[in-house]
Amino acid sequence: PADAIRILLDQRPDAGGLAVPDMPIGSPGMEMGGQSEPFEVILWGDSGNSVFARY
Repeated sequence: PADAIRILLDQRPDAGGLAVPDMPIGSPGMEMGGQSEPFEVILWGDSGNSVFARY
């Protein structure tokens, strides 16, 4: 999601990027008629992975 990217750019953590695994319904590019399911945005990098945001 765009707001997660904005937060990433503001905070500038030591990370490789963000990922949304499994293409959940409602995530960017997977919109389906207003339907959505909860999903996590993962921050990944050399020091490992962690949950960056939940939607």
